[in-house]
Amino acid sequence: MSKGTCSKMRIVYGVVTVSDKGQIAIPVDLRKDLDIRQGDKLMVLKRKDDAGFTLLKLDMMDELMHNIQGDDEFFQKVKRGDKSAQV
Repeated sequence: MSKGTCSKMRIVYGVVTVSDKGQIAIPVDLRKDLDIRQGDKLMVLKRKDDAGFTLLKLDMMDELMHNIQGDDEFFQKVKRGDKSAQV
């Protein structure tokens, strides 16, 4: 195991700096691991606790929305106000 690498699953890919234009560079190892390529669209979501944000590949979000769209149980839970229905 190399220095700084978790033996289970890598979750930290380094530290990035925000440029004066508000831009960051996604570390190359993360881009490779997630197959993020030039031109890919990423959805930006703010965390509820204001601790930061999450980036989701848009094609993964499309897949999630497609799965939810056909999930009758999910919509029944939403209708009942069941908190476990939250995505």
